[in-house]
Amino acid sequence: MAKYPSLKQAIIVPGKSNPLEEVGIAGAHYIEKIVKNDDIIGLGWGKTVYQVALHITPKDVSGIKVVQMKGSMANTETRNYAFETVNTFASAFNTLPQYLPVPVIFDHAKTKELVANDTHIKYILRLGQQANIAVFTVGTVRDSALLFRLGYFTERERKILQREAVGDIFSRFIDARGQIVNQDINERTIGIRLAALKKKKHSILVAANVAKVPAIHGALVAGYANTLVIDQESANNLLEFS
Repeated sequence: MAKYPSLKQAIIVPGKSNPLEEVGIAGAHYIEKIVKNDDIIGLGWGKTVYQVALHITPKDVSGIKVVQMKGSMANTETRNYAFETVNTFASAFNTLPQYLPVPVIFDHAKTKELVANDTHIKYILRLGQQANIAVFTVGTVRDSALLFRLGYFTERERKILQREAVGDIFSRFIDARGQIVNQDINERTIGIRLAALKKKKHSILVAANVAKVPAIHGALVAGYANTLVIDQESANNLLEFS
């Protein structure tokens, strides 16, 4: 994938039977290979990252920290797998999970700023900044997208995002070049800022859905991920995407 200079490694799985699970297994194996003592693992959430968590084999390492890199609470009954994911990762590496127990997107930027200045929340956000391993997926802007089902947006905001964005990374919506599309919503979002992903030693994007290809492309063009774990069908679509 030469058109993505920041991409150091692409792991492509056949994805013939269960692409989501196969990507989860491959992502877990890669993390098991690279993790070492005193690493900080920062996590997004969603079904794909949870599949990675489910397939992590416990490893004899010490001093590991596992932290949520974006807000994890939602006001609907729709599952975002945030707590299951961080708990499972933490259990595999014999550590305590570090939660970011707030909504990922607030109604008002001022409210978000007040929350972000809380001592505990600042500590968790700082830990996310310090993480040398980031594991995340991208979202789409389809009606069925998880963020839309979690109740964070008005109908008007949803339509704006569907018109301007190709998807989201850590709940920050991007265009096809990986640029933030709506600064108002971005300033209401709590968690890692996308520019910080470029500084991670391991910035691992996991994806197993052709519908995510536009957002994957945007993430790679902008250099937010240096490792990609993807199914064959989505990889083929990504190569043809322009």
